[in-house]
Amino acid sequence: MLANFVLGILMMIINLGIQVVAITLILRYFQRRVERDTYSIGFTDNVLMLSTVMGVLIVGHGFMFATWALLFQWLGEFSDFESAFYHSTVNFTSLGYGDIVMSPKHRLLGALEAANGVLMFGLTAGSVLSVMNATFSNNKAFQSLKNHINSSD
Repeated sequence: MLANFVLGILMMIINLGIQVVAITLILRYFQRRVERDTYSIGFTDNVLMLSTVMGVLIVGHGFMFATWALLFQWLGEFSDFESAFYHSTVNFTSLGYGDIVMSPKHRLLGALEAANGVLMFGLTAGSVLSVMNATFSNNKAFQSLKNHINSSD
């Protein structure tokens, strides 16, 4: 059990690294757009910004699913990557279908992956909300509406 716990914690640290890289890419992209003054307040630019953010984060999550799947395959829990990846995705998202389960020897890793997924999705939600907040705070129409609401109080 201790070995699985240590492996799980190491995987969580690796996944945190992947998430930090994804968030850093997003922040750099956002910062470059603002610094170059190409960041427009238009609807299309807002959609592009949020789509880019979500795309980078989704790819990052895919890498995290894959790291867990590779661990499960390395431990001999799955003979093919497809089953390991599917199982990993179900665990990471905490759906827990139970249609494919690991042996009792390594089942603690499934719980740790689910905990890891909850934490990573929390970071993802925070990142998206931060970008949305920054996007709307730069939007003159949004600021005008906000000022109007505040002045009518």
